[in-house]
Amino acid sequence: MKLSERDEELGLLRRLYRGCVAGKGSLVITNGPVGCGKTALIQTFVGQVTEQGGAVLSVTGSASESLDRLGLVDQLVTAMGAAGPAGGPPDAAEVARAAEASGPVPRALMRRVYRAVAELAGKQPLVLHVDDVHFADEASLQCLRYLVRRIDSLAVLVVLTESSSHEQALATLHAETLHLPYCHRIRLGPLSAEGVAGYLTGHPATRSVAPETVELWARTSGGNPLLLDALIEDFAERGTVDAPGRGAPVPCESFRNAFLRCLHRCEPTLLAVARAAAVLGRSVTPALIGDLLGEDATSVRRSVTDLRAAGLFSGSWYGHERARLTVLADIPGKELPALRARVAELLRESGAPAGVVAEQLLAGNDSAQAAWHPDILREAAREALAAGDIGAGVDYLRHASGICTDANQEAEVIAALAEAQWLIDPAKASRYLPQLSRMVRAGLLTGSDALVVVKQKVWRGEFAQADDLLRIIEAREGAGAESAWDEAGYSRAVIRSDHTLVRVWLSFCCPGLRRGTTMSPRTFIRLSADLVELGKDPAPDELLRGTGRAGPFADTLVALIFLIGAQRLDEALLWSERLLDEPRNRRAPMRHAFLETIRAAAALSRGDAADAGEAAGTALSLVGPEAWGIAIGLPLALAIRAATESGDVDTARTYLDLPVPMVMFGTPFALPYLQALGRFHLALGRPRAALRDFESCGELMTKWRLDAPELVDWRNDAVAALIAMGDHRRARERVEEHLAQLGERPGRARGIALRHLAAVGPSRDRLRLLQEAVRILDACGDGLELSRARADEEVARRAEGQTTALGREHPLGALWDAPSPPARGAVPTGAVDPDAVPAALAELTDAERRVGALAASGCTNREIADRLSITVSTVEQHLTKIYRKLKVRGRADLPMSLVRFSEVSCPPYGL
Repeated sequence: MKLSERDEELGLLRRLYRGCVAGKGSLVITNGPVGCGKTALIQTFVGQVTEQGGAVLSVTGSASESLDRLGLVDQLVTAMGAAGPAGGPPDAAEVARAAEASGPVPRALMRRVYRAVAELAGKQPLVLHVDDVHFADEASLQCLRYLVRRIDSLAVLVVLTESSSHEQALATLHAETLHLPYCHRIRLGPLSAEGVAGYLTGHPATRSVAPETVELWARTSGGNPLLLDALIEDFAERGTVDAPGRGAPVPCESFRNAFLRCLHRCEPTLLAVARAAAVLGRSVTPALIGDLLGEDATSVRRSVTDLRAAGLFSGSWYGHERARLTVLADIPGKELPALRARVAELLRESGAPAGVVAEQLLAGNDSAQAAWHPDILREAAREALAAGDIGAGVDYLRHASGICTDANQEAEVIAALAEAQWLIDPAKASRYLPQLSRMVRAGLLTGSDALVVVKQKVWRGEFAQADDLLRIIEAREGAGAESAWDEAGYSRAVIRSDHTLVRVWLSFCCPGLRRGTTMSPRTFIRLSADLVELGKDPAPDELLRGTGRAGPFADTLVALIFLIGAQRLDEALLWSERLLDEPRNRRAPMRHAFLETIRAAAALSRGDAADAGEAAGTALSLVGPEAWGIAIGLPLALAIRAATESGDVDTARTYLDLPVPMVMFGTPFALPYLQALGRFHLALGRPRAALRDFESCGELMTKWRLDAPELVDWRNDAVAALIAMGDHRRARERVEEHLAQLGERPGRARGIALRHLAAVGPSRDRLRLLQEAVRILDACGDGLELSRARADEEVARRAEGQTTALGREHPLGALWDAPSPPARGAVPTGAVDPDAVPAALAELTDAERRVGALAASGCTNREIADRLSITVSTVEQHLTKIYRKLKVRGRADLPMSLVRFSEVSCPPYGL
């Protein structure tokens, strides 16, 4: 061990030795906590004495020999015999006879020891070092006291080292020696932060650690040189300074051994306090330690002070979690469960949070269970779930489920466990459903707890079983399913009933289950709007913050879906991002996946395919496809559409290859999936297959009375497929029929339908229809559809010889003042006049202009690649450069003036 901050103490020892050489005896009592460097200090001094020709006798006390009478004297006699004084020390037989006797040590023996020491000192200066004197037996201490009272005129320097935690054992020695004029006391303590810094700098292994880590080294070691050496040894074994920690200490095996070595050299009271603090963990207080050990708080505080002085406690308690875990692992295995149980009881009585109490119960796993254990575990689970720590909540409930003594309590706990597990993995949660179903039928599970089973059955597509269980619940609560909803309307008050809301979801997810007896899915949409309006009550955030129970169908999800359907995209994005920022949502995989799905839907409605693809991909990666149940169609559809819009056919095909449950195709979640499949086929140039997909979607929506473009705009998609097939007559009939059904209310579906009508209707109406489409789509915020409508509008303007006024409105100004682009689907004639190219576009290469022209026309990356005979990757690279040069975010922001550079045509409808 290297010395640090010990120069003053070493200087005192040297000065006293010089006096010893001059014939003046001295006594030095070196006091300090274990591991603080007492032995290292004396060994350094002894080495210097030896170099100067002085004689040294060293003996050491031991806890294992503290009951051996005259054990320390026996060591001293042996050492003096080896030194060979003329008169000789007492022989071993004499010491043995005195050791076997009782009472005071024979005076003759003490005189013989003194004379032997004096004779040695007469030959040469003598240093007599007694290490760990606090472990010496009382008889040996008696001899030692006799000796040190007579050394003032001898060339003897007696050096005793003692632990500060054993001062009471040396009370008599102190009383008889500390007042002597030739007695000196050295008190050693832990190293300061500056001392630790110097210690690290002087060691080759830690010379390069960052200065900002010194405080961490000091806190972890407590300034204890022994622990600091152990930390350095662990650090050296790791090889090099790690970049992230820049040389931060990482306690390992050497530290563990050194810490236990220090702890077990302390008196038993300190060991007990250290163990109690390790078990209590973050809840530790002197009062709780006292209650646990049956000690008063004052004595506990004294022990804590001693442990802190030894560096075993640093700051308030343990300086590093590894130190606490080391002590915890050192507690005998048979004692720990009972200790944990007692700690849990004390924490509960003191009003500690339920989670803190529950952690002790889980860690103890004691077979002796108290009646209050299940209740505190359930409370802890509720707290954990509210904080987003789903894993902890599941652990608490799983433990509680195994110790319930009441059947009703067990049913409630298992229902809560299934509900919590669903947030992590619905597939695992389904393991509890058979048992919970039996409990519902037996009447052990009622109310909202029973509805957990129904909701999860619906999620898995087990509609008949869900309906059967819900009928049982409704019958017990006196509620009739048939009278809850009708086609004319509904009571706002009924939404407050949990079981009626579950009935709503069952009716929505399985439209054909009880035809004519419950609300239609169309009514469900109206109810969704009402759910959002409930957010305008005195507690406006209650609904969207999801304060209700967790489960497959949360009010939050309904409200956000409606916001998107109502084209309130800014609100939907704001709320989804705000909810994603909350740890309790981000840490629950299913909640997180839900919100990412909503974000993807909102982004896709805004025409941002890149963000939509990222969000949908995240949603599908958070939980496996099997966890999504019947709802898998929604995130999959969003991911497929986003990839298709981006021209990434391979990614879209990968998503299409994912398995989906067959039962999904009997639910409304099949509708967006079929729409995405149709758009994929259309992008591949297979309009007939696409038309079949769109019409299948329409048949289901009509059958289920769910024909609302806010959910799936299949009619506009079918028109696009007909246009791609070249069947303009049927396309016009379909689009006119669609517009008649939509009425005059502006909306995204009407804007797209007007653009389609302009493509297949009389040319004289084309510009007017497209202007109206642009106005509507601009208000809706769908950037992709708006760019397509603007491109078509530019074509119509050129056809009529008009100039566009878009340049005065668009932030890129001059880019929009360029000549009108060619019609989509037509090849422009004549070369482009280089003098007419705006300055910003002039920065683009010819290849970039060709790619940008097709992208601005609404072509997908795959379509561009096919038309220009290049790869999709090359298209993506060109677009990246175009966005950077034009300072735009994406293809929706590309100026229409780019279209005039197109040399090939794109299909009349792009995705």
